[in-house]
Amino acid sequence: MMNFAMESEEPIMDYTQQSGEGFRFLLPALGRFMGKNEEQAKYSAEHHLPWCESAWCAEERRHSNAFARMIERLVDVSPSRENPNQPMEVTADEHDAIFHIINRQTSEWNASSSYIVMAAHAAGDLHILIRNIVRDEIKHLSILGCAYMYLFGPRFWKRLLDCVKLGITNYRQRRNRSGGDLLGSNPILAIEGIAAHLLTAQYLTKWLKTVPLSALTTVFETPSKLPDLAAFAPSSERQAEIDETLRNGQQKRTDLVRWNPEARKFAVAQRRFEEENAEAIADIIAWELDNFQGAELPGSAADQKIRRRIAKVKLRSCRENEMLWDCLLDSLRHYQIQNNRHVLGRHFLSVRSGYGVADNSGVPMAAHGSTLTN
Repeated sequence: MMNFAMESEEPIMDYTQQSGEGFRFLLPALGRFMGKNEEQAKYSAEHHLPWCESAWCAEERRHSNAFARMIERLVDVSPSRENPNQPMEVTADEHDAIFHIINRQTSEWNASSSYIVMAAHAAGDLHILIRNIVRDEIKHLSILGCAYMYLFGPRFWKRLLDCVKLGITNYRQRRNRSGGDLLGSNPILAIEGIAAHLLTAQYLTKWLKTVPLSALTTVFETPSKLPDLAAFAPSSERQAEIDETLRNGQQKRTDLVRWNPEARKFAVAQRRFEEENAEAIADIIAWELDNFQGAELPGSAADQKIRRRIAKVKLRSCRENEMLWDCLLDSLRHYQIQNNRHVLGRHFLSVRSGYGVADNSGVPMAAHGSTLTN
C-alpha cells in the first residue's frame, strides 16, 4: 500500500505543467498553487530551471520521499522510484479544466482516506508521520472542494456523485498501474477504506457548508504577493488575448454564472445587502461584537456568546434582520478561518524567528503547510 502511495505522490513534470495551464483561466490562483502555465514551463525547460516550484509540488515530493523512507525502514528494501502513472491531457479549455478539478478532488479524497486507514494500523513514530501526511492531503482536498464550490455553488451531492463515478473508474485502471497492493485487496481493509471514504466525505461536506462566499472570494481572487514565475513574454496580440480571457474568467466567477439560479439569486442578494450596508455592518462588528476577539475557535464559549449577541442585533424589518444575521455570521466564520490555530501558530513561529508572515488564504492548513494565496 505504501508503494502504491509513493507512486501516486511522486511529482510528474507533465502533470504539474498541465495543472498550471489547465487552471490558468478557470482559477488562476489555483493554477499558480499547483504548477506552471505553458510559457512558464517552456522557459524553465530551456533555461534549465526547476520544473516544479509550486507549494503543491513541494508537498507531494515530501510525501513520496516520506513513503519511500517508510518502506526502507519497514522491509529493508529501497523501492523503485520509476513512476508508472501517466497524467491525462489537460488544456486551458473550460471543459478540460472542470474535469481536472473533479479528478484532483477524487485523487485527494482517495489519498486522504487510504492514509487514514494506514495511520489507524500504525503506531508510534510511524503513526505520527502518516498523520502528518494525512493533514496535507485533507488540506489539498479542502482546497479543491472550495474551488468546486466557488465555481458551482453548494452542489454537495453532485460533487460527491462526480467523485464517486471517477473514483470507481480510477480504481479499475490502477489495478494495472502500480507495483503495490491496492487497499481493496484485503476484504477487511476494503471495509475500513469504504468507512474512511464515507467519513471523510461527511466531514468535508460539513466543513464546506460553513465556508462563506466572502472567504472563497478572498482565497481565489486575491493576487499573490510572490513574484511571477519566469516565463517567455508572449507577443502583444497573445498578451491581449490572455488578458481578455482572464478578465472574462474573473467576471464569470464573480457573477456566479455557473451556480444554479436559486442559489445564485440568494448569494447575489446577500452580497448586495452586505455592500449597501457595509459601513453599518462594520460598526456593529466593531462596537457591539468586539471585532470577534476571542471567538477564533468554533464552538467555544466565546463563539457561542458572539452568536447570541448577533441574534439580538436588530434592523428595520424582519427580512433585513435575517440578512444582517447571515452577514454577521458569515463575517464571524470568515474571521475564524483566517485566524485558525494553524495560522496563529505559524504567525507565532514567524515572529519568534524574525520572519514576516504573508496573508493567509482562509483554507485549512497542515501544521507546516503553505497557504493557497501565497
